Amino acid sequence: MEQIDIFDAADSLSPEYLSQVGDVVIRLTAPYTAVLIDEYTANMVISSNFVVIRVKRHEILPGYLFWLLNTQKVKRGIYENATSNMLGAVKAKYFSEFEIDPLPIADQERIISLNSLALREKQLLLQLVEEKEKFYTTAIDKIHKEMKRGNENDDP
Repeated sequence: MEQIDIFDAADSLSPEYLSQVGDVVIRLTAPYTAVLIDEYTANMVISSNFVVIRVKRHEILPGYLFWLLNTQKVKRGIYENATSNMLGAVKAKYFSEFEIDPLPIADQERIISLNSLALREKQLLLQLVEEKEKFYTTAIDKIHKEMKRGNENDDP
């Protein structure tokens, strides 16, 4: 969200050019990260550096596709199909031809739930690391200042 730019359009844009809840958007250049559009990221213009995938929800759930595209196995396949130019871009056509043998919807929902839990845990662990770093920095700085004051008082 920190890298979003403001786009002032001269005319109103057709909804097909805006992100919609449930879209899966993937970068066409490395690291080929896929994101799942939610209510916070809906109605945004998507750059041509990305491809938007809209699924038939009775066959495959967006959260399942999001998980699948971010697996190491699929990313390795994307890397193998990238062009050899400096950007290492993959053609959008790759995703239109991407074959998925979907699981039953109930199984997809279980994977989505577990993936959501894993992502939330990762987010919380990263927050914990940041808070611990702040805590230790503050504690060490405080101890250092106290030691300096103590050494100043010990000087003859």
